[in-house]
Amino acid sequence: MDVFFIGVGEACDAEHGNTSIHITTADQVRILCDCGFSVPHTYFANYHDPDLLDILWLSHFHGDHFFGVPLLLLRFWEMRRTRPLIITGQSGTEAKVFSAMDLAFPGFRAKLCYDLEFHDIEPGAGHQVAGVTLHSVQTDHSQRNLGILVDDGYNKIYYSGDGRPTEEVTELMQNSDLAVHEAFMLDEEVHHHGSITGCLKLAEKSSVKKLALVHLDRNFRRESASVIEEILDANPSVILPVGGTRLTL
Repeated sequence: MDVFFIGVGEACDAEHGNTSIHITTADQVRILCDCGFSVPHTYFANYHDPDLLDILWLSHFHGDHFFGVPLLLLRFWEMRRTRPLIITGQSGTEAKVFSAMDLAFPGFRAKLCYDLEFHDIEPGAGHQVAGVTLHSVQTDHSQRNLGILVDDGYNKIYYSGDGRPTEEVTELMQNSDLAVHEAFMLDEEVHHHGSITGCLKLAEKSSVKKLALVHLDRNFRRESASVIEEILDANPSVILPVGGTRLTL
């Protein structure tokens, strides 16, 4: 698998952009995980073929994970995309996407030159979508958020969206090749958000091979840079990516 970090920041982080990753599986299935305010411009700066993307995954409906969707779909239309786009997420995703489209660009939905195919991926059994197995799990967040495990038969990647991990997250992540997890602060100072210390414990319990910390509070990331660097030095399997970081598994 190839993992490209489009953004790694929280909602108001002007330097690092909204957290979003682009996954290319061994069989060349391409998945965009979350699409917040800043994501479409960065996505199109790196991916120029409108038919390239196969699946859009939406973890939840906070703006920094979701409000870029109308622009993404508009730009695909402008570029004359022809292939159907699969949009996945929790139950109710279709209604949320259509509502956002109608609010952002009234009348635009009727002009789409490609189909949208919606798949609800609720916790439980794995779902086969475009040849990839997707498992979801609910995290502890202020709005219902689902983490997603992407399994292409060769590698497994977990993407958290937002929220503290639960025991179900620990179980789902077992032996993953990579976990991309929200770590808002150092410890669990903020309710319904992950932390660096919590993510380190999670990775150890789940035997994750590599852990990428994202969605750090922008002030904490800047003011505690030396503390974060010490943690990274002591944990060589943990990385702090920036926008544009690429990992090959």
